[in-house]
Amino acid sequence: MISSIALVASAAWAFGGDRAFRAGAADQYAHQSANQVTVGAKSYDTLDLIQEAFGKKSDMLQYGVLPVLVVVDNKSAKALDLRDLEVSLVAADGRHATAVNPEDVMYVGSKARRPNTIPTPVPLPKKKNPLSSPEIVTRAFAAKMLPPGDSASGFFYFEAKPEKGDKLYLNGMREARTGQEMLYFEFPLQQ
Repeated sequence: MISSIALVASAAWAFGGDRAFRAGAADQYAHQSANQVTVGAKSYDTLDLIQEAFGKKSDMLQYGVLPVLVVVDNKSAKALDLRDLEVSLVAADGRHATAVNPEDVMYVGSKARRPNTIPTPVPLPKKKNPLSSPEIVTRAFAAKMLPPGDSASGFFYFEAKPEKGDKLYLNGMREARTGQEMLYFEFPLQQ
């Protein structure tokens, strides 16, 4: 019995060991603090970083998708409402890119192809879309409320190429009880 449990545990680790991704605290990344709330972010702008978070078969940069990890630490005594959170990537020259819905990432960068009108006797194998990985949706930022003393993290996806001088602009964070909007957060992604 014990050996079968050990076998199952080792098999699960062998197949899913590289999928364990944990975000650090907000102040470990480029960050800004206001009213005991710290927002940190890291642009996953290299293939190594993307593979660390999403697995070996994901190369989002090749398809024009830039994942940005956002971590919100709430050390205040008030709960935060994150339902209206808006996140934008601002380039050094002022161009804005709004976050793409995680379910829509698989359609970014895809070219519309005409359907084949000549039937083939044998169906040809289709290439799987590398942007349809389930980790893209499961690792997206999904928190709607953030209790006092807690933190939330996840990825926002932008249809953009990483550039020097990129900034993250985040607004729409409110105190849950009063509905009062907090200050916006804007900071460079490089630490």
